[in-house]
Amino acid sequence: MVVPNKPSTEGAALDDVWTQYCLEIASRRAFGWVVLGALAFVLQLALIFVFAVSSALPLLLLLFSVLVLGFGLTRRQPFTRVMGDHAWVYVRIHWRGGRLVVHGVRPLVLDVSAGPVVRGRISRHRRAWVVSPDSGGNTVVTFRGVPKLFPAKVVRR
Repeated sequence: MVVPNKPSTEGAALDDVWTQYCLEIASRRAFGWVVLGALAFVLQLALIFVFAVSSALPLLLLLFSVLVLGFGLTRRQPFTRVMGDHAWVYVRIHWRGGRLVVHGVRPLVLDVSAGPVVRGRISRHRRAWVVSPDSGGNTVVTFRGVPKLFPAKVVRR
């Protein structure tokens, strides 16, 4: 099956092929980090109990595994709750002062956590797909060719 490089504006966002693809990639990435954290934990146990290593390496491995588990449990975004039955809406955008300015029927200013590489790619395309914000001002944004769903918070309407 060929996956499109942008979401569809027809139907619910959760039923969209692009959205499912982005969620699958995020799930694989999270699983990879969990496996890496588990391997670090097992390796630190082996270093202590089997090989009797008394250096700082087992402590660093334990710290790494705890951090991976902590970030994995706290950074999970409730995309499905925010999206609900809403559809993706195509909008024109630009960056201003580190915030994403959305041009459309209802202009918004969003706080989106995106790295510099992604921001550069977004700046070239100047278009995005947004789900209507919930009552708390939470929304989800995605961009063409960037298979990731970005949680966003409405700063100004």
